[in-house]
Amino acid sequence: MRREEAPHLPALSRAERERIRSSREALVKGGLLAAPPGSAGVPRHIERSWRRCVGEAVPVVRDEIDYREPEDNRTTLLRAAEPVLSRLKDSLGDVPVAMVLSDATGRIVVRHAQVRRTLEIMDRAHAAEGFDFSEPSVGTNGIGTVLVERRPVLVRGPEHYNALLEDLTCAGTPIIEPCTGRVVGTFSLACATRDVHPLMTVMAGDVVRQIEARILDEAGDRRRRLVQAYLSVDQASTATLVVDADTVLANRLGLVHAGPELHPLLWRFLDEHGPATAQRMRVPLSDGPHEALVTPIRDCGTTAYSVRLLPGRPDAAGTGGAALPVVVGDVLHFDGQVNRQLETAVRHRELVAVTGASGTGKLYTAVRVLRRRGARDPLVVEPHLQRDWFDQARAAVADRRGVVLRRVHETPAPSVAQVRLLAAPGAPVALTADLDAAGDGVLGLVRQVATTVRLPTLAQCREHLPSLVRAVLAELPEPASATRFASPVWDLLMSWHWPGNLAELRNTVVQLARRAEGGTVEAGDLPDELRTARRGLSMLESAERAAVVEALQAAGGNRSRAARALGIGRNTLYRKMREFGIS
Repeated sequence: MRREEAPHLPALSRAERERIRSSREALVKGGLLAAPPGSAGVPRHIERSWRRCVGEAVPVVRDEIDYREPEDNRTTLLRAAEPVLSRLKDSLGDVPVAMVLSDATGRIVVRHAQVRRTLEIMDRAHAAEGFDFSEPSVGTNGIGTVLVERRPVLVRGPEHYNALLEDLTCAGTPIIEPCTGRVVGTFSLACATRDVHPLMTVMAGDVVRQIEARILDEAGDRRRRLVQAYLSVDQASTATLVVDADTVLANRLGLVHAGPELHPLLWRFLDEHGPATAQRMRVPLSDGPHEALVTPIRDCGTTAYSVRLLPGRPDAAGTGGAALPVVVGDVLHFDGQVNRQLETAVRHRELVAVTGASGTGKLYTAVRVLRRRGARDPLVVEPHLQRDWFDQARAAVADRRGVVLRRVHETPAPSVAQVRLLAAPGAPVALTADLDAAGDGVLGLVRQVATTVRLPTLAQCREHLPSLVRAVLAELPEPASATRFASPVWDLLMSWHWPGNLAELRNTVVQLARRAEGGTVEAGDLPDELRTARRGLSMLESAERAAVVEALQAAGGNRSRAARALGIGRNTLYRKMREFGIS
């Protein structure tokens, strides 16, 4: 699709600036129904953006813009843009204009300006590397609005939604990857409103065409070399995959492991754990983890990997093929390490305390454990809510039903004597607790009477997400159970940090499947939070985020106590909370 050309509008007069400002303020104050679309007296794309911002309650006056420390990451966009921007920088040395390159999320990755007054006005607007200029962050602007509209946009003075940007005029153009049609970023020329030039939009478009040409050249060379790498292993007698940041190639035997979720699952793992030399390792695939010989391919422009699967079946002991809340066969938990801990406790007939954060599946796992021990219909009681819980539990034990004491971290908690009395006949008894939210008394109770097994958060075991999604779908009636997710959806699901854990995942999948009615879920069908583009967390960052959340929960929300528990300063804690989206 060839992008439309943005109109080359002249600079605004003082009267026009006042009229536009009044029109914007009237829309914000009156709401979307105050005036019909097309009545704002501004270009259509500007009014559309204003209306989106009003609908999403974007702040009109925002002194602080979300910031993240820029990464030293040699992306395809940066590699293609740097030579072009370097040439342009020399040509614009004395011109009061700034060059701004953003990624596909609207975050600025490069800003260059040489004239002092331009630097000052850009700094006042926080238009610098690391700041988020997406529409949900700062409203109508020459970066975020370009990403939404997918076309060149000129935003002048008060046409900006945020008053912080009113002194700027910005001509922005999307950078579109030629091979895929994906928007990979934007390029903008920005200046003070009094310095606007009618050729800004034309020049921005010309720069983008040069960047896109370089992306095309690199992509063509990379794909040719990737195909050559694939052809070298195509005749393998076992399933073989070749994968890089954008592509998966599979031979005939490898197709059985392919699906729309394969690339985000496998590449995320290899990007973090890929070996420097050929190495045997367990890799996550759509149908569970497999042993494979993984070999790096370093002549493809960027790193790629050859994954040759070794003979054998996926681990059936819960390391990937099984899933919560549906468990295959006798597996007690989908995570292999957790499953082994539970199996050991059951084998020795120990009282098990299933612990972990909210939504991790503690009750389901506890019931599963008791059924493994022979309890036919375990009773679930909550001591903090039910006054007669102990009498009910004793009756269930006498009837050989088994008992789950749920949420024992809540007050009032059962006593050690009560729990021991229930478990004394050798009856199957299990506890569930969030020990991070418990006091020392409850922690002492659990440690005195039970073997604790902690369930991981979903962010800590994201490699299991495809099997978990399939398990939820399998529970649903037709036609919802036949629902499939498009590949971009899997990218977004794998990138989300899942603060509500398995409970959140189940609710999300059930809602999407019911609406899709057996069709395919596209990225636009996802909730706003999941659809908003954001950098996915690495496994290390996911663990770090989980540690911050747990420390805050244990400290009752007291940030000073949480920082001390983590061994970091308060400012570092605040930065981590902003970085990981923790409120």
